[in-house]
Amino acid sequence: MKLLTAIAIAALSLPFGANAFAQSNPSGLTRADVMAQLQQAQEEGLVPTPNNDYPPTAREIARNREIYAIQHGKDGAGAVKTAGVPGADAGASSN
Repeated sequence: MKLLTAIAIAALSLPFGANAFAQSNPSGLTRADVMAQLQQAQEEGLVPTPNNDYPPTAREIARNREIYAIQHGKDGAGAVKTAGVPGADAGASSN
């Protein structure tokens, strides 16, 4: 009798346990949506930021925008110069 009860309990608990491991997307965002949001944040200069500097300062945002423009060949990439970096133009022209 105990064996029959144990088997019945195990059989009834299997369908409930399987739902715990089912993959679901509670946020409603797809991977493409998240990648688009990340790219937009990078373009706006909001990421990357150091862990100890959040929210990013205006200087950090400007620097991130400049780096993004250089990496992606956007217009005005050379218009803003990085402050405090001696010879920044010399390093770019030697490549």
